[in-house]
Amino acid sequence: MKTLEQQVRELADREEIKELTARYAHWVAMGEGARVASLFTDDGAFINEVMGEKPNINVRGRKQLDEFYPGLKKGMALPCIHNHIIELDGDNARGTCTIEVRITQNNQSVIGSGYYADIYRRVGGEWKFVERHSYFHHFVPLLKGWAEKG
Repeated sequence: MKTLEQQVRELADREEIKELTARYAHWVAMGEGARVASLFTDDGAFINEVMGEKPNINVRGRKQLDEFYPGLKKGMALPCIHNHIIELDGDNARGTCTIEVRITQNNQSVIGSGYYADIYRRVGGEWKFVERHSYFHHFVPLLKGWAEKG
């Protein structure tokens, strides 16, 4: 049986991790790339792939994160994140959450859905992403839809 203090710490950790993912989504949508990059540990990574294909984005380490995220423009991407599952282990955690995204790519409206598989670490009292790996079930132009494989 967990003590009340342990239960409160666990609840606080879960809320802080949910807030981390919410900041990520909001700051990506607002084009605040430097702020997004700051949500990662110095050895952090962002990987993006459509299932069945090779990853099309593989950004690793502080230098690459600081170069990649500022390239995202305001309104270019709108990630909507929900359905969190978080497994805590002290100052480390793993989690998954659902993603639905609307993106402007090559002057087209693109939609996608899938999930993030995340690894988190508490650094200096703050939760950060060690790895954020997005897996998309579909990622297709809006006019095409997702009924057929994109």
